[in-house]
Amino acid sequence: MSSFVAIDHFAKATLTAIPPDEKPTYNSLKTIHQELNDNAMAINSTLGGGHYGHLGLVLPPIKYNDLPNTIPWVNPLHPGEAPVHGVAPTGPQITETNRVYAANETKFLIYRATETALKKQLIEAVPDTFIKTLKHDMYGYAQVTVLSMLNHLDRTYGTVGPQDLSDNMKRMTAEWSPTQPIEDLYNQVKDAQKFAADHDPITDKHAVRAAIDNLENSGVFTNALREWRQKEMEEQEFTHMERHFNAADKERRRILTTKEMGFANKAIEKNNTNATPSVNVGGTPMYYCWSHGLSTNEKHTSATCSKKQPGHRADANGDNMHGGCCIIRRRAGEKAVYRRPARQNNDENQPPPAQG
Repeated sequence: MSSFVAIDHFAKATLTAIPPDEKPTYNSLKTIHQELNDNAMAINSTLGGGHYGHLGLVLPPIKYNDLPNTIPWVNPLHPGEAPVHGVAPTGPQITETNRVYAANETKFLIYRATETALKKQLIEAVPDTFIKTLKHDMYGYAQVTVLSMLNHLDRTYGTVGPQDLSDNMKRMTAEWSPTQPIEDLYNQVKDAQKFAADHDPITDKHAVRAAIDNLENSGVFTNALREWRQKEMEEQEFTHMERHFNAADKERRRILTTKEMGFANKAIEKNNTNATPSVNVGGTPMYYCWSHGLSTNEKHTSATCSKKQPGHRADANGDNMHGGCCIIRRRAGEKAVYRRPARQNNDENQPPPAQG
């Protein structure tokens, strides 16, 4: 069981690397933690309760034990070179001992392959300068676990200072645009709460106020905001706010879509009824259609044609027919009175002759 077996099943083949000229920070280490967690959980295991794969390799015991449906994580030991049978074992006893040995050996080899692969990813993602203190002169990082590396990085570089907390507040209150999904606003507030949780907690009421202020500044939720303020204080919780403004946002987008469709239809109608003449023939303005040629019908152009011939070009006009029909009709529906040669061009699509 080699390490590549574990890597093939990882959620992320490489971790988000820290640039060589930058020190690790709380945020960069948080990303690495998340990616390692995903990769560790992607490799199934019965260890630690069997619900979180190999997460116990990268999560401190106190955090792992807080997860539901877990038992303390214990790294497995190699079962030895061969099964150990009792005195005068029976056939079934030998079979069972061999089965248990094989299962324990497989469990150990998968654990070792996963540990090795995760550690390799971490070493590649973090500049050596910041973990070199753990490196042995002879054995390198062979005797250092991935969890030991993570603990060192967190203690040394993963602390949160006053400036980090100030920047976090700026991210929480960053302007939300009505062109964005409203979920973006919820997420930026929730992310700020999570960031500050262990350092300078942001209460739910503070989070709600930050989101409401942002919605107020957007200028598109006047009625919904009025209704929200009329609610009792105990109802003004974050989950209630999400439901309330999700409904308001859905209605807002429905109205916008209806208006946009109305504007679009009016624009199309205007274009169809106010087409620009393609050419002027004997003082008469003519409108061009690739499939049917020139006519005095301003509602019949290449763009508006309802009976297109094969190869029809909607962008063809009197200045550039794109190899289209050259018939000229004085009035809509009358027979052709003049046929001029098609303009020379490189178009391969030539329409069939229009029926006069």
